[in-house]
Amino acid sequence: MHTYLHTLTSILIVACVILLVVVLRKKRILQQENGTLFSQLVTHVTLPALIFDALSRSSVKWQYILLFFYIFLSEIILLMIAWMIGRLLKLERDQMGTFLLVSAFGSSALLGYPLIVELFPGNTAALTEATFISELGVGLPLFTIGVMIAMYYGTGKQTKNSLYSGAALFFSSPIFISIVLGLLWSFSPLGSTGILITPMFEAIHIIAKANTFLVALTVGVLLNFSSMRNIIRIVFFVIMIKLILAPVLVFFPASMMSLENWQLQVLLLEAAMPSAMLSVVLAKQYGCDAKLAAKLVFITLVGSLFTVAVMMNL
Repeated sequence: MHTYLHTLTSILIVACVILLVVVLRKKRILQQENGTLFSQLVTHVTLPALIFDALSRSSVKWQYILLFFYIFLSEIILLMIAWMIGRLLKLERDQMGTFLLVSAFGSSALLGYPLIVELFPGNTAALTEATFISELGVGLPLFTIGVMIAMYYGTGKQTKNSLYSGAALFFSSPIFISIVLGLLWSFSPLGSTGILITPMFEAIHIIAKANTFLVALTVGVLLNFSSMRNIIRIVFFVIMIKLILAPVLVFFPASMMSLENWQLQVLLLEAAMPSAMLSVVLAKQYGCDAKLAAKLVFITLVGSLFTVAVMMNL
């Protein structure tokens, strides 16, 4: 019961922040046009800082490679399933990009990691596994494959070179640069302390902590509850894919491994998280349907209040 209550609290806090932003927009304190500024700040400033801060401090545990493989493989399967369903639904190009993003990638770092910290206090192994899954198993594919999907489907009219130009744009983006620098730093002997290094990391950490709030701002200014009937089929399939199928895909193969109970719990909880709020930022930044993304992210956030409880009972 304590586990579920904490999960409920974590999700409700994020939902309340988003609804607060919606109220501020209704009062014209914030404008829907601000979403472009917020998304640019996330993709160019706070998200690169968050990625570098997390990766540079982490030490890759090679025993978790198989867990990473399960998470990564499940995301690829989810993308394939979502793509086929999107074709059957005859989604527009910008809708397809959004549908793929919210179906495959979850809020493992935003909700999952803090939840694991609370549920397994003092268990450094659990925290290491959660960090590995959050930053590399979910975060890294989102920051690479997810960004490429957003760029590809958000380019507007499809052209022969859109995939290549999108890939080139990604490899020159602050997100990719921060991934490379973070991984290189983690393998270097420099560490995170020193006369110049400590202040640098403190500044980066402060910037990174603003990421969650800016993402919530982006979701909130774009979120509206009009025309919900028009997307009811999309909502149904996103819930089925992200909140039910995603944890099941991870659970069954992992349950056949010789894992400790807590290891399986960490893996399952991370896979059961709602759609990544960064999907809204990527959709807005690269031209996919950001308003649809905001609706789907918020719906999976609320829906996870019920589905996470079921998955934890597994």
